[in-house]
Amino acid sequence: MKLFKEVLKNNQKMIIFYIVIGITINFLNLYSVTYYQKILDAFQYKNLTITPLIIYGVLLIVSTILGYLENYPEQQVKNKLYLDFKLQALKKMKTIDYLEYQKLGTGKLTQKVEDGASSSRDILVDFYLKTLRYLLPTGLFSLIFIYKVKKELVLFIFLGYVIVIITSNIILKRLYKLKENILDNQELLNKHLVRGFMELVVFRTNKKYDTEIKVTEEGIKNIVNSKTKIKLVHEIFFTVFALIVNILKVIVLGYAVLNSNLSVGAVVTVLSLLGKAYEPIAIFNVEYVDYKLNKVTVNKYLEFLDLKDDQNLTIGKRIKQVEGRIEFKDVSYSYQKEKKLIENLSLKINKNDKVALVGESGSGKSTIIKLIMGLIKNQEGKILIDKNDLSKLNLNDFYDNVTYVSQESPIFDGTLRENLVLDKNISDKKIKEVLKLVCLEKFISHLENGLDTELGEKGIRMSGGERQRVALARLFFDDSKIIILDEATSAMDNITEKEVMENILKRLKNKTIIIIAHRLETIKDVDNIFVLKDGKILEEGTYKELLQENTYFKELYKASYNIKIHKKRI
Repeated sequence: MKLFKEVLKNNQKMIIFYIVIGITINFLNLYSVTYYQKILDAFQYKNLTITPLIIYGVLLIVSTILGYLENYPEQQVKNKLYLDFKLQALKKMKTIDYLEYQKLGTGKLTQKVEDGASSSRDILVDFYLKTLRYLLPTGLFSLIFIYKVKKELVLFIFLGYVIVIITSNIILKRLYKLKENILDNQELLNKHLVRGFMELVVFRTNKKYDTEIKVTEEGIKNIVNSKTKIKLVHEIFFTVFALIVNILKVIVLGYAVLNSNLSVGAVVTVLSLLGKAYEPIAIFNVEYVDYKLNKVTVNKYLEFLDLKDDQNLTIGKRIKQVEGRIEFKDVSYSYQKEKKLIENLSLKINKNDKVALVGESGSGKSTIIKLIMGLIKNQEGKILIDKNDLSKLNLNDFYDNVTYVSQESPIFDGTLRENLVLDKNISDKKIKEVLKLVCLEKFISHLENGLDTELGEKGIRMSGGERQRVALARLFFDDSKIIILDEATSAMDNITEKEVMENILKRLKNKTIIIIAHRLETIKDVDNIFVLKDGKILEEGTYKELLQENTYFKELYKASYNIKIHKKRI
């Protein structure tokens, strides 16, 4: 399994150390029992010397010290494996095909990653590593030491193994069904919890929380009942197991009394080792049930990790920089076999041009942007970047030259400074000059710690317009040659939007800028406007040219103007 191989390779040395120290501890613990036998026998026959006492003491001391030292590799392995499995999901997001990504739900994906990483860790640590470092050595060493005392007793132990395995299989089938039920209810419970956390406004205003709480309470009830039953089934299993071991102990004692050829030390040793010989069988059966259930969760996680990757992110022609020329030649794109979103589209954007894409919803504006970004691939025609076929370019190199700002304007949990300049070293003076260009000078004046004020997760302390202006301010610290603004000013008021866009268009001169806008006044100063309808360019020209003639653009303008008048009257 590729997932496990990569994670194991990254933690190979620590895992080997963890296995070796576990085997050593088990060997010393069981070997010390044989010296305990020698001490008892020597005491019984009054020929006890200091040597076995010293060796027994050393074995116990070394075992105890190793038991403490074992905590280090144990915690390293458990925590590192868990986090490495989660890291695989982030690596997948780096390469996943955009269309596959669109099918994923954030809440469901987060839960899948969390459960997948946890279950993957448990399979390795609680099943495979526990078997290698504890269960197999304990069972094997116990049988070896019992054989040395009285080899005939091993036959009784193997007969007991048969009884334990048959009994445990019957009981564990019931246990497996109960755990499956818990898994299903936990998925349902997590689904409703995540929805409730993420959709506060919608759920509260539509009074949906009562229904969600009711469903969640029912899920909790089912989980609690199932876990109670599991505990009872567990106890039945271990009760039967303990009963079998105790019967065997009675048999060993009876055998010793009747034959009278086992010393006191030998009897004590066998009785001590007997439980150790059976313990691995009991634990293995329980861990195997967990392994099978964890495997179901891991397989769901693997389905995500096996989703199609975008090969153009890693292969293709390498480019260091672009000039900013973009050309579509008879480009068509459709989602699966549905109606074409873009059909035989041709357009040309020159180096350092400022252009806008306008049209009604569904006209193809966002599709064109995604095609330029290489997120989706054109099925017909060519997209050229400085005469280079985009489909043959290495996208990671291309992205070094492109900046995309969406209307969502992502703000991460950090300071205003971090959100503006990211990892760049920019002076406070320069940052404040840029804040003035995006109309945020009043905003920063009210912050308690100025540029070093924490903005909160997703910029919760800011309005939508403020978040957009922070995202646009990043453009002034960026070296990208191509800038794409996808309704990046939609949350601003008209006056602020006009001033911000004027500053962007005037100050960012040596860049190609592509703007998607609904408010047509904001694109008055662009070099060219492409007017789209049903995936085709109906017309193009400057703002003045398109308004002077009886154009579709003029209809859009009038529609947008009427909406504004209507809003003012309201």
